Amino acid sequence: MKADPHHQRRLVDIADLDLRLAGLAHRREHLPEQETLDGLTAERRAATESVARARIHLEDLDRALAKLRSDLDAVRRRRAHDSDLLASGSLSEHQSTELDYELRSLARRQDALEAELGELSERHEAMEADVRHSGAIVTDLDARIGMARTLRDTALAELEEAVTATTAERAREAEGIPTDILDFYARCAENAGVGAAILNGGRCSACAMDLDRSTVAAFRSAPADDVLTCPECGVIVVRTGSQ
Repeated sequence: MKADPHHQRRLVDIADLDLRLAGLAHRREHLPEQETLDGLTAERRAATESVARARIHLEDLDRALAKLRSDLDAVRRRRAHDSDLLASGSLSEHQSTELDYELRSLARRQDALEAELGELSERHEAMEADVRHSGAIVTDLDARIGMARTLRDTALAELEEAVTATTAERAREAEGIPTDILDFYARCAENAGVGAAILNGGRCSACAMDLDRSTVAAFRSAPADDVLTCPECGVIVVRTGSQ
């Protein structure tokens, strides 16, 4: 294949721009700002689930407390009723004995319920504090996510600007270069990861391999418009004026 030496040199510039575009694409795929945002979003999801679990537990405690208070009120009313009945003096000795026994049982039941109520109330207060704490964490994460999203959007906008500018520069570099050489360059780039590189002395600057003497001699004696490829990596090797 033949190509104007000036066009061949421009292929190296195009290769540099393609590497720059590849770097920009890689940065976009591994954007630190996006990773930060993803991490915060995952934290918020976990915190939200924690809040939901705490609220469910709090609702369970609310129901348990309501039942416990209802049971305690019933015991207190029964004790008050039995005490009034016993104090009335209208009962027989046998009835009084049975009622006195019941009052002692109710007193023990009331003590147990009040102890359980105290313990459950403490758990309820702790769970309320947990809900408030988890809610505060979610609120803080929302603020941090908002900032992270702004930073991510700014970074993406800067990347898009860089891609647009580099793509335009590449288009300018490719202007006037024949389609056949550009197609050959593209095939080389697809196979080797880079389409063209400078022949630096006897070394291909793409794969950094030192070529054998006979290959170097053949390259140096080849017409300036011959399109040469590295026997090691297959990229177009471009000779400078000193070679």
